[in-house]
Amino acid sequence: MKTLFLAGALLKAWLRSRTGVFFSFLFPVILLLVFGSVFGGGAQAYNIWVQNLDLENGQPSELSSSFVRALENSGVFSVREVPPSAEIHSWVRKNLPPFTSYRVIVIPENFGRRAIGRGIQVRTGVILSTLDLVVRNYGEFLTENDLSAIENGRLALENWRKMLPPENASILLLTQEGDQAAPIVRSAVAGVVQAFNNLLVGAEPAVQVEQVSFSERSLKPADYYMPGYIAAFIMTNGVIGVSSTVSEFRRSGILKRMAATPLSKRSWILANLIVQVVLALALMTVMLLLGRLIFGTAGIPNVYFVLLILLGALVFCTIGITIGCLLRDAEAATAAGNLIAFPMMFLSGAFWPVDIMPELLQTVARFIPLYYFHQGLRELLVSGEPGRAAGAFVVLGVLACIFILLSIRLTKWKEI
Repeated sequence: MKTLFLAGALLKAWLRSRTGVFFSFLFPVILLLVFGSVFGGGAQAYNIWVQNLDLENGQPSELSSSFVRALENSGVFSVREVPPSAEIHSWVRKNLPPFTSYRVIVIPENFGRRAIGRGIQVRTGVILSTLDLVVRNYGEFLTENDLSAIENGRLALENWRKMLPPENASILLLTQEGDQAAPIVRSAVAGVVQAFNNLLVGAEPAVQVEQVSFSERSLKPADYYMPGYIAAFIMTNGVIGVSSTVSEFRRSGILKRMAATPLSKRSWILANLIVQVVLALALMTVMLLLGRLIFGTAGIPNVYFVLLILLGALVFCTIGITIGCLLRDAEAATAAGNLIAFPMMFLSGAFWPVDIMPELLQTVARFIPLYYFHQGLRELLVSGEPGRAAGAFVVLGVLACIFILLSIRLTKWKEI
């Protein structure tokens, strides 16, 4: 009972702290709304400006217009027009808003004529290669007259092909130095160009990609990054919030007065754990409800998800108690909590996939408790299979045992 009264007192003290309430609840909600609005709207369309210089009687040629439509229909680009009369570098400097990464495609003069000519060259090359393949593999089944006719036709086609102008059609892609999206844009433009080339030569795709999701449920982007946000702020509440509370209570003399009461250090540790469990469950509930109401998330937490939330709150709360016991100065404890929490938050992959990080940082991430916490939550929310989160339960369970023992050992009631 004493433990529950103390937990209630700690919770009231937290509610009176505007900073604590903001960083424990409002800040995670703001991040959810911002990131959900940015990344939750489906595939991103990249702005790209097109200057079409391939004109016929003052109007874009049919083939160049077809290429622009292919860009628009790709679903990757939001295509804007640059006047044909503009000097492209000057136009970019004068017309694009500040801090806008420019990506410009210039379709040169005679693009359509050269593309058609090159397409004919490619088609005749394919015909010649096909004739060679037929003779090489099936020549023994053909008569001398058939072989002679094929050879004569082949020579005539080669001679005619040599008379075609050896011109290549090309476009110019201009990207800004330092534009992080430039590799994606270049790859997408290359894909559109390749598809356009296939249409020019009449080539049908030999290999196609069929996309199938492993998930049986229809999930939103927010379903995948929601567990990372929940895990990250449960971690900061424990590591930063608890360490600051322990140090502040020590500095203000509250703990010294509590030590003079029948209250045991076990009750003190349990009260902090109860508060962090309550905050973790409340944060989980608020985030999941907002995700469902605003972004239409489909993930439903099961009992294992809740158990992992409780285990994570236990681990990071005891880490916070350990920091608060090791550092008697409140400012030093807060600084140490921040020093541990923020690198952990950004290196663990809670806010972005670990796979996009350098290989060294990917290795570092796998030594961070938060990595296993948010990965386990994501597996349980997305797949709903407890076995896929077994590693998270093992790692956090071991860490919980270690830091509970450290908290008990370092909380020296008589020396406060």
